[in-house]
Amino acid sequence: MKAKDVMNPDVIYAELPNSREYVLELFKKHGISAVPVLKDGKLAGIVTRKDILRKIEEDQLALLMTPNPTYVTPDTDIKEVIRILNSTHFRRLPVVEGDKLVGIITVRDLIRVFADAGVEKPIREYINNSTVCVWQETPLNVAGEIMRVANAEACPVLDDDARVVGIIDEKILLTETLIEDFIESRQYSSSSDSDDSWAWEGIRDYAVKYFEVSVVKLPREPVKKFMKKPVFANPQSSVSKVAREMDKNDLDYLPVLDANDRFIGMISDKDLLRAFEDEEP
Repeated sequence: MKAKDVMNPDVIYAELPNSREYVLELFKKHGISAVPVLKDGKLAGIVTRKDILRKIEEDQLALLMTPNPTYVTPDTDIKEVIRILNSTHFRRLPVVEGDKLVGIITVRDLIRVFADAGVEKPIREYINNSTVCVWQETPLNVAGEIMRVANAEACPVLDDDARVVGIIDEKILLTETLIEDFIESRQYSSSSDSDDSWAWEGIRDYAVKYFEVSVVKLPREPVKKFMKKPVFANPQSSVSKVAREMDKNDLDYLPVLDANDRFIGMISDKDLLRAFEDEEP
């Protein structure tokens, strides 16, 4: 199987020159978190929500994007695509033929394909058992801080009976609305002559969540208002079955329960890619 067999040829992209506001509109309109950037019809970079947060004072797309992104060709073997994704933090790869952007492959595209691959090996060896949890009444800003300290991209939410009732993840914390609110508040603060935005008095009401060097203002409302409904797996669930559940429910993470319905860990879509790496697609 080649990249051309998996890629999405209908690529949403931005062109240079352009602005931060234009990119955020693309994110919201199409429900995506990154777009390739073209200059004179050629791939010049890629921009994500994190890129926008890294440079919150910048408006020009050329300075926001990550230039010279890693890409593959239509004839790249799918195992090489998986190897690149498994060995990096990337969740998407542009597909380039000659100088032309012809497609994009995301982790979700691969999960969708491999959901029907019949990989019956159980997920137990791919479960992440070092997972932090939060109570459903925990304020979102506190949950964000817990995730920062734990270096976690997703966090199960527990009710009063210690049952998993939801998932908070990076996508929820990095919504376009929160990004816009944070940028607006920072710009307002920076334009004020009477308030030093770096002084404690200027930031004491900001709860911030860092992803790499990204920051975003988070609400203090309980996580139960923002969490996703969980779909569960067990250690004996097959790789393909879990992939189908992720694709069907638009989830990147599933909590794993033992035979007594106790939470024991998480399985992510990139964990599944590790399982597929040694399989024939």
